[in-house]
Amino acid sequence: MNRKGISLMELLGAVVIFGISISLIALLLSVIFNANDRILEQSRANTEGTIVIAHLENLMKEFATTDYSVCLGNTDCIILESHYTYELSGDSSSIVLVTHTPPKTLMISFMNDELYINGSVREIRNFQVHESSYIEKSTVNNKLVLKIVLVLYANENKLYTFTSNQTIQLSSVPSS
Repeated sequence: MNRKGISLMELLGAVVIFGISISLIALLLSVIFNANDRILEQSRANTEGTIVIAHLENLMKEFATTDYSVCLGNTDCIILESHYTYELSGDSSSIVLVTHTPPKTLMISFMNDELYINGSVREIRNFQVHESSYIEKSTVNNKLVLKIVLVLYANENKLYTFTSNQTIQLSSVPSS
């Protein structure tokens, strides 16, 4: 007997194969989208962390630190001090020593899961400062060795760590 068409068994087999194929494609797309989200978050974290660390390093480099002090009650805080600078004279013919009384200050601290620079919160888009961020300082041979570790997170599962290491020569005001 020669019949045209498909049998019920062939139809059921085709539906099962089609269902398995769709399930595998959906699973693959889910894995791809999750990986894309993780890569995008990591890229954003790298961008934000790098920008914040570069900003801190530029501030410290331009500040002309001559000394430092610590903040009372907060170990994750440092106050950089500039007691003097050398500047061009008004007619630009010589360089003169300018003393700062009181000294200029640059305060950097981690407090309440925020980064503060001179008392103002440094905004970090899409991320929060993690409580494990810290500032480590030591003095060796009249040099301040400063390590600032910034830890960012968007959710508690993944932390992104950025570090700034600075060595700053400390000095007293030169005699005129």
